[in-house]
This record gives sequence, structure tokens and C-alpha cells, in this order.
Amino acid sequence: MSEPERQPSASEPFRDDDDDDDDDDDDNSQQRPEAEPSKDGEDDIAAAHGPALPAELLAEVQAAFGMFSDGNGRMNVRHVYTALRAVGVDATDEDVITVADEYDPTGRGYITGNQWAASVARRWAEDGARRRRLRAMLAAGDPKFTGQVTVDHVRTVLKEFDPKLLTAVDANEMVATMDYAGLGLVDYDEFMETMVRPAPLDAAMYNS
Repeated sequence: MSEPERQPSASEPFRDDDDDDDDDDDDNSQQRPEAEPSKDGEDDIAAAHGPALPAELLAEVQAAFGMFSDGNGRMNVRHVYTALRAVGVDATDEDVITVADEYDPTGRGYITGNQWAASVARRWAEDGARRRRLRAMLAAGDPKFTGQVTVDHVRTVLKEFDPKLLTAVDANEMVATMDYAGLGLVDYDEFMETMVRPAPLDAAMYNS
């Protein structure tokens, strides 16, 4: 004789092992709201699509992040200025604002390690492009490839390259300093090495 089926008591939660109902439970579980994922991962992926740093420079950038981060993979935006200086960037307040606008648009107050590396890589690439463009403009005044250009050509290039970069007095002083022999000629590669602000981290990387 079979044992009568046990009925659940009023205080016992109802359980139904029916497979069809399990499917319903799965559907319901899929409809439950989940915690909103952190945007840090998404931001890091977006940052990874920018210009890349050479391996040896990336190691230096990561070391700087370790110095100024909070230990949880985040750097307060207030430390960006000092961190940029630590990796050789002649940082300005405008540089810090640019980093914050790009990687912390919602005002969280921090950037991640990947975002930090991406911000330095972008500055590295931009400064490198500017150096190459300036040298090309100087070299355009040397059709015979002598390595020298006239002081007038240098003044004109500096004025055209970035009118806000130097005053006429500054440009004249720079050119006069490089015209050692007083012949009205300037070695433009030496001018680049001596008078132009080095690019972040390693200026030699831009001369290749």
C-alpha cells in the first residue's frame, strides 16, 4: 500500500518541482533588474583604441600611475598634473583639463590606469607630430640639403607654425642664439634639439 502524499504545512513555503514552472522561474529571473555594471571597464576599452606607447615608455607610465594611484586602479584627477610631470610632460593646467574632459566627463574625480596610459600616449603622439611638422617646415627652406636655413626663414616658420607660441622678441632671441657665427644661418636639427621643447618621455623617439 502506497504512502499518502505529504501535504505542505501552512508555514512551509510552497515548492513545485514541475519542469514547466521552472521555465517560468527562469523567465522571471531574467526579468529581475541587475546591478548596473561599472563603466570603468567600458572606459578602459575605449581608451585602448587610442595611440599606443612603446613598451619601454609604457613601463614608465605604469610606474608613475602606481606612485599616484589609490591602490585600487584609480588616480585622482588632482594628481594628473604631477603625474604628467613625472613622465616628462611639461604639463599645464590646460593639459589636466583636457585629460579630465576626455576621460572623466561625468566628474567622478578619477581616471583608471588604462585611461592614464591613453592620455599620455595621445600627448606623446600629438607632440611628436608637432615636432615632425615643425622640422619639415624648417627643412623646406633648405632645398640643397645643407642642414642650414636662413635666420629669416626660421623666424617666418616660427610665426606661421603657432602665432601664439612665441612673441617676435622671443623668436629673435632664439634665432640669434643659434646663429653662432653671425652668418645669418641656423642648423635646423640643432635648433630642434636645443630650442624646441622635448617631446614627452623621450625626444629621440620623434627624430626617427
